Amino acid sequence: MRNIIVLAALFLALASSQAPQQARACGGFFCGQQPVDQTAERIIFAVGENSTTMIVQIAYQGSAEDFAWVLPLGAVPEADSLATFPQLAMAGLDAQTGPQFLMPEDCYYGGGRFSAAQGDRNNSAGPPPTEPEVIVHIRETVGPFDVAVIESDDPGALIGWLQDNSFRVTAAMEPYIAIYTREEMKFLALRLQPGEGVSDIEPFRFTLPGTSPSVPLRMTALASEPEMGIAVFLLGDMRYGPANWPNLEIDDAEIVWNADSWPMQTNWAALVARGVDEAGGQGWVTEAAASTAPYVDLLRNSFASTPEQERATAELLALMEQHPYMTRLYSRLSAEEMTSDPMFRRAAGGDVDRTHQLPRYVEGRDICDMEYGITRPSTRPCDFATCGAGGLCREVEQADGRLVAGCACVPGATARTTFDPSGAPTVTCQDMRMSFMNPGVDESGIRIADPCVGFSCGGGGSCVAMNLTPTCVCGRGLVAVGSLDADGGRQTRCTTPIDYIPARFYEQRLPSRPTTLPAGRIVEVPPPVRVLQGGDCAVGGSTSGSVFGWSALGVVGALLLSRRRKS
Repeated sequence: MRNIIVLAALFLALASSQAPQQARACGGFFCGQQPVDQTAERIIFAVGENSTTMIVQIAYQGSAEDFAWVLPLGAVPEADSLATFPQLAMAGLDAQTGPQFLMPEDCYYGGGRFSAAQGDRNNSAGPPPTEPEVIVHIRETVGPFDVAVIESDDPGALIGWLQDNSFRVTAAMEPYIAIYTREEMKFLALRLQPGEGVSDIEPFRFTLPGTSPSVPLRMTALASEPEMGIAVFLLGDMRYGPANWPNLEIDDAEIVWNADSWPMQTNWAALVARGVDEAGGQGWVTEAAASTAPYVDLLRNSFASTPEQERATAELLALMEQHPYMTRLYSRLSAEEMTSDPMFRRAAGGDVDRTHQLPRYVEGRDICDMEYGITRPSTRPCDFATCGAGGLCREVEQADGRLVAGCACVPGATARTTFDPSGAPTVTCQDMRMSFMNPGVDESGIRIADPCVGFSCGGGGSCVAMNLTPTCVCGRGLVAVGSLDADGGRQTRCTTPIDYIPARFYEQRLPSRPTTLPAGRIVEVPPPVRVLQGGDCAVGGSTSGSVFGWSALGVVGALLLSRRRKS
């Protein structure tokens, strides 16, 4: 039986400038006891004897007309399983299962325990007339969605059917649809019904035959933010783990924390991202693996104060009562790392406790430095930053004396202001090949405006449009710092860090992209040239981010310093 293959939501509004919004959740099980990774995609797999129910979160910002969701499937889902799922239930499960952190016993601060982490169906009269080469398995209205499940041996015919039936498909999606069509996949497509708004979007659920879930991230690369968090919850009869990606472990001795912030800040998400980068860009951390019994009891004893909470409690309880065990996996990936589809299977091993003992000393620093009962944590902004596999973190002193994290990027990468798991602006280095919506004339003959017009990267940088978002290529020795303006728009500035960036950093190159996967932009990077300079060795500071030893491998991106010199 074919593996079940599903895809986190693929969206077409790629250039949203708004910060992620905290999910509204309070009341019993849904009272947020810890912050969650607000930027993460969340997927639930409930694995039964012969089938798997999948629930995927849909987080979308943009106009209702531009909403599009296309998922490759290994089989046709059960028609009566299509339904929406309460967003509140997804958020509550995330908040109740994430990592918890215990303060050192010899460092008193407050209570001592802190946490951080990272519908109705109306059957249509029947499928509309279609060309013989496209098979329409399902065409229904489910909640706010117009839903279709189709397949074809001809990707052109399949794309044509989607477009003829008002399911938006862009030119960037077409080669990926062709790849999955050659692999004999079906496609689930969603669009919002006329009159439905973005506020009506909820997670979507369905059931497929088979018990080997997978997430086809190759197509997700079209619309992902850099260092996108992915949380996968696997409900079944035992522990699950990754089948084709490595299972990574995070050493508690490396956890840096700041108790002076509330909720308490840790570098857990940054450690996961760096661990994935060091593993070659693919891997999962098992954040928890345990019986579902405590969560079932908590749900049964929860007090629901609103109809929304009542529905979330009932649906999540029904799901968890059927499965005695739950595994939570977490990863952070950038688009260029989504070159294969992760699969999951039953795994040996015992429970994984979600609690972590915070260390007092990290790299010789006393994180719990106290004076007269007030903590003075010995932390640095780069402890919590993630610059990506092609980035290096250096700190920058602001005009008011505050220190902030900035990122230098290797040739072929550009600095993009995005959001960290708390929703705060940060910078990550992004592979410039991974821009699939570019200024100019699109496939429909519509001229797309250049977001770099009127955008400034500062005197030492040049703007590059990445999926209609302005990003910055900074000159050698400079770092990019991200922020939001008064209207919530992303701002990126190239500036001078406190410490030198070693010249050897700029010798690195991003790895070649598989020839089977299309890129969005083709540009050239010159081979690395060894340049000796006074700053060849780093002086102090943090080296968070991955400084890797790959050699130049052909056409992999572009360093647009020439554009900066001309401006």
